[in-house]
Amino acid sequence: MTDWQDGWPAGTADDLVDDARALGISYTRRAITDYVEVGLLASPVHRKSTQRGSDARIFPPAQRRLFYELNRARLRSALPRVPRHTMIPIVLFMWCTDDTVVTDSQARRALRTYARSAGVGSDGRRRETARKVVEQFAHPLATPGQRQVAAAWIREGEKSRNPRWDPLADALSTVASPWRSRGLAEIVRGVGPAAAPMTTDQVVAMWELAFEVNQRLAIESVDEAVLRHAREEHRRNWEGYQAVRLDWKAQAGPLADIFEMPDDQEQAARQHVRGFESVLGNTLGLARPAFQRAEARARARLR
Repeated sequence: MTDWQDGWPAGTADDLVDDARALGISYTRRAITDYVEVGLLASPVHRKSTQRGSDARIFPPAQRRLFYELNRARLRSALPRVPRHTMIPIVLFMWCTDDTVVTDSQARRALRTYARSAGVGSDGRRRETARKVVEQFAHPLATPGQRQVAAAWIREGEKSRNPRWDPLADALSTVASPWRSRGLAEIVRGVGPAAAPMTTDQVVAMWELAFEVNQRLAIESVDEAVLRHAREEHRRNWEGYQAVRLDWKAQAGPLADIFEMPDDQEQAARQHVRGFESVLGNTLGLARPAFQRAEARARARLR
């Protein structure tokens, strides 16, 4: 028995409802079923102790504690209402870092929920994200109009189910090299750490890769074996990244916040999921085509 399970017996759905009530949160048994459907909980285990009929299905000790910890996370939130999909990264973080709590089938459902919620959010949040990205890449000579156009394409790309990558990449490249609009040749600028500089076309390729990965996750078309393989690679990559991230942060300039250490568990969870998402894209063979398209866009712009 792992530390995660110590002191936690298995429990029925009614037991989980009681656990939440002890924290001051009201649940119904239907809500527990919904948690299973979206991947916040694994399916309860069938048990039979009599010759006729069967007992109520039970959640293993690790799942019962997981439910408790998810509710503690809800209580830590400043939001009056916490949507279920916002807790999914916590479950995926557990799956990425521990083999004993979240099952592969549960993770697959959680990834489906994660993918389907991509782009869900307020227009205000999308505006702030777009503003921040533009400021990270914008050259001081970029005009307000160029910045507005780039921000509009970024907002649309985050929201849309069919992003237009070419105009988005072109608009972001324009704020990075604003002299293009005057007929001068483009100078490809990279920002970030010297060991891993990023151009605007590469950033758009990463967004395109995440979009394609989420399309597959949303319909659960990725086998559990593939997910496990990508998870093992992600764990190796993540360990290496932790060894260099502070050095990269010091070199990253306007992108320094990307390499910030997380302030809390929720932020750490989101970072892990984004890292896994990129690795999965490579495992699925989607990364190379996305970056090849980015290189083709860059070459066409230089003609």
